[in-house]
Amino acid sequence: MSQILSTEEIDALMGALDEGMINLEEIDEDIPAASSEEKKYTAFVFGQKTSIRAGALPGLDLINDHLASQLSFKLTQKVGREVHVQPKTTINQVFGRFVHGLTPPIFINILRVEPSQDLALLTIDGEVMYRVLEGFFGGSGDSERPFRNFSSFEMKVIDRIMDVAREQIELSWKKLDPSFRLILTRWENQPQFAAVMPLDDNVFLITFAVEVGEAEGSLTICFPSVILELFKQQLKVGFQQKETVGGASAWRHSMIRQLGHVPLRLDPVVDHVTMTMRDMLNLKTGDVIMLNTDLSEEVDIDIAGTTRYAAVAGVVDGKRALRVTRIVRGREE
Repeated sequence: MSQILSTEEIDALMGALDEGMINLEEIDEDIPAASSEEKKYTAFVFGQKTSIRAGALPGLDLINDHLASQLSFKLTQKVGREVHVQPKTTINQVFGRFVHGLTPPIFINILRVEPSQDLALLTIDGEVMYRVLEGFFGGSGDSERPFRNFSSFEMKVIDRIMDVAREQIELSWKKLDPSFRLILTRWENQPQFAAVMPLDDNVFLITFAVEVGEAEGSLTICFPSVILELFKQQLKVGFQQKETVGGASAWRHSMIRQLGHVPLRLDPVVDHVTMTMRDMLNLKTGDVIMLNTDLSEEVDIDIAGTTRYAAVAGVVDGKRALRVTRIVRGREE
């Protein structure tokens, strides 16, 4: 029996409803409620956190473990206090949800990721940084944190300390591609000023647990999802097939190679003639337009309205042709 009603059946059904021959309340009572086992769908909340399955990206696990150990060692050296850093979570999330979850006091680095030129964030909780600052200036590091934001001077000191974190993150990810770099653009202590990408964009969050004395907090790297996609294949296979997976460099070379097949239109420009609107409207078949250019001289070759080459006209195998004589750079028509 077909599950789709014909046009005649639909017309008959609508007519019966209009005439009151069908009681919808009795029909609703006759239809059994669907059991939970029969439901074929699950609720989905946009913006929710989605954890990346453990072991799905072994290369990323190696990077995070190595980065945590290096941060522990380097930060301990920098601040003169024992700092423990451990990988915590790796999730995908909507950027707006991440930014709205940041609460001052907090230190936020805004970084440009090369070679992709996308922006990333590096954040660390204020609770941890207050303990680090107190120890950095010779205090016991056990005082109760004051309920205030960081001063400009404290932000500059924190930035010098965070140089260590930025350097170690860059060195760890260079294992995927030597061209990977993190360029500091600015730092902020207010989350609303760190919205450097559309709030509905997906981001890739790597969070580390940081302990300094009795203080506990988080250090989070917020990468745009394109970074994960860029290195996803290599992160899946680890570092054993580096000769076959070139990371961003291979991606860039592939793009350049594909761009080499894009068709372009070349327009030889013999001359430009100016005439009045009346003369143009009076043109008819057989009229001659005089040019000022000697065809034995160079003519321009335009690409998309921009002069890129100079050439001389001639004939090759009975066909009109142009021989390129020089390349024109930076000349706009």
